[in-house]
Order: sequence, then C-alpha cells, then structure tokens
Amino acid sequence: MFSNNDKISPRQIKRLLIFHLFGVGSLLLPARLAKTGGTAGLWSVFLGMALAAVYLWMLQISCGRMKQDYFFYLQNGWGSLAARIFYICYALVSVFVSGWAVKLLAELVCDHLLEDGEFKTALFLVILLVLYGGIAGMEARARIYEILFWVLAVPLVIMLVLCFRQVQVIRWFPMMPEPAFGSGGWNGLWQGAVQCFMSFLPLTFLLFLKSHEQEEKKTGHVAFLALFVSGGAVAAIYLILLGIFGSRALSQEHYPIITLMGMVKIPGDFVKRLDAVMISVWFFTLYALIAATLYYGAVIARRGLAKDGSDWKEKCGGRWFWAMTALLYAISYAFYQYPQLEQFAGRAFYLAGVPFLVLVPLLSLMICRKQAPKKRTPNGPAQERE
Repeated sequence: MFSNNDKISPRQIKRLLIFHLFGVGSLLLPARLAKTGGTAGLWSVFLGMALAAVYLWMLQISCGRMKQDYFFYLQNGWGSLAARIFYICYALVSVFVSGWAVKLLAELVCDHLLEDGEFKTALFLVILLVLYGGIAGMEARARIYEILFWVLAVPLVIMLVLCFRQVQVIRWFPMMPEPAFGSGGWNGLWQGAVQCFMSFLPLTFLLFLKSHEQEEKKTGHVAFLALFVSGGAVAAIYLILLGIFGSRALSQEHYPIITLMGMVKIPGDFVKRLDAVMISVWFFTLYALIAATLYYGAVIARRGLAKDGSDWKEKCGGRWFWAMTALLYAISYAFYQYPQLEQFAGRAFYLAGVPFLVLVPLLSLMICRKQAPKKRTPNGPAQERE
C-alpha cells in the first residue's frame, strides 16, 4: 500500500536528483567541454563537481537551520518583503529554466522521433505531459521515477559498454588545456567547470524540499550520492565520446550521445533505429527536470505571493499549474521562434541567475540565525524561543 501524504523517501529523492542532474549534463556538456577545453574536459567535470559539492554543503547547512520552511528562514534575517522578492526571483528562474528545457526536449523529439519535424505538435504534447506531472504532485512523480530508474539505467549501461570497444584511448591525451580550443588554455578549462557547475544547479531545489522529506536527516547523504553518481556518469560518457570522435569532431556535434547511440550495433542487428529507442533515456530525464521546475515554480510563486496567515499551508491548486504551464508554453515557443532571445536569456542566467542562486544562500548563512525549536510552556501551547 502506498501512502498519500506528499512525502518522498530518501531513495526517491536520490533517484529524482540523478534524473535532474544527468539529463542535460550528458546531452550537452560533452560537446561544450570539447569546444572549450579540448582533451582537458575531464578536469572541468571534476572541478565542476567540486564546486557543486561545496554548494550542496552550504545548502545542507541552510536546511539544518530551518524550523518550518525556506521562506521563514529568509524572513528571519532579511525581512518579509525581501523574502517575498527572493521567492518571486526563484520562481522566475524556475519557469525560464523549464521553458528552455521544454524547447530542448521538443527539438529532440522533432529531430529523432517525428519524420516531419513538427515543432508545435511536439511542444504541445510535451506541455500536456508536464502539466499532468505538475498537478499529480511530488509523490506521484517520485513513485514513477523510482520504477523507471533501473528500466532506463540498465540499457544505457549496456550500450555504453558496447561502445567502449570503439574507444581509442590515445585520443584522451594529453588531457591538458589546448590553446587551440575555445578561449584557450586554463581559461577554457574554467569555463567548462562553470558550465558543469551550472548543470548541477537543480540541487537548489533541496531548499524547498523540507515539507516533502520523509527522513530529513538522510537527505544530505543521498544528495551527495546523486551528485557523484551523475557527475561520474557524465565524466564516463565524455571519455567514451572523446575516445570515439576525438576532441575536434566532438566539439562540432550537437547531441553527441544521441549520435553515438545510432552508431552502436547490437549482435544480430534486430533493432534498426537504436537511437530512437535510446532517446527515451533523455526524454524521461529532461521531462523529470521540466516537471520539477514547473512544480517548484508554481509552489514557490504561490508561497511568495500568499497573504500573511495560514493560507500558504494549503496545497498549491491546479490554477497555479495551468497559469505556469501557459507561461511555460509562451517562453519555450518564443525561444524557438527567436534564437537570439534564447541566447539573451542564457546570458542573463549566467550573469544574474547563477550569482543569485549562489549568493542568496551564502549571505543567508551570515544573516539568518538558526531558528530555535518550539518549547512547551506550563500554562499554554508550544511557543517559540526568543
């Protein structure tokens, strides 16, 4: 029997985080790392993982100081108005990231699953699925992805093992920054590390997970496991792609891992379009990220705009998800119609969004004191300690 209390277990949190971190990283990072650092992209992955680990450690300290939720924690140090502004900014970041990911997923479906490449149709179908996932809630999505985890992971591992036969290890070396790539030298290595760190930023949603945690003390442990599993998988995929394509050819690929899936030959050759079958791995991982960003965007926006009182404790209604989904469709379609708008949004996220996601928790550690637990008084109900 399943419970219906909107709580998820540590194992479900770990698998959801792996889906959130692995999809975009494995799909886009290999080509970008080859473009910025050549054969040194592996060190960019490790450096990005180290930055993400420090960031996750900071988030865990913040979560440990919370008594109720992140809003009360921010309100404790910044004040009510600033906390609401921060929440609205978090919601905007969530919905724009979700819009970008929806556009990416719709393009992926058009390129590899639909013969006529009808973007509007693919976008509409993806939006409907995302709306359903948002309304279904956190617990329903966690159950589904707990089941799908090994269904998707085992075939992917088998395919990567089969690909390893084509790897030419000599192409991994010299594993040092090559001036001919990207900005050249160590600057390119650092750019790749920042891109890797950005792919791990869905860890930010741990700040808003408190009301869904079944075992709060284990969340930090499983989050670190998810980070290292996802980062290790991205590093392994990068090495396989680098050993097969070489740094120059890899840097020119759009979705190199999808191209690689189409090159694999299974003994017996009983599957003709293996890339179309394996695209399900990235369909579900991207969908997990989109559904999570939509869900958190709606919940965070409602929390930030809620009136003072107890109404914020009520479950986020369907109208919030409908409104967010409509905005999501408009953003993703605008990104498709106007590529320069997508580039501007990406630049804004790099220059403003990433510093916001990093600095707010960091500064809050210095401004917001730890919230004391409630204590019972002899003549009345539990009261907060001063």
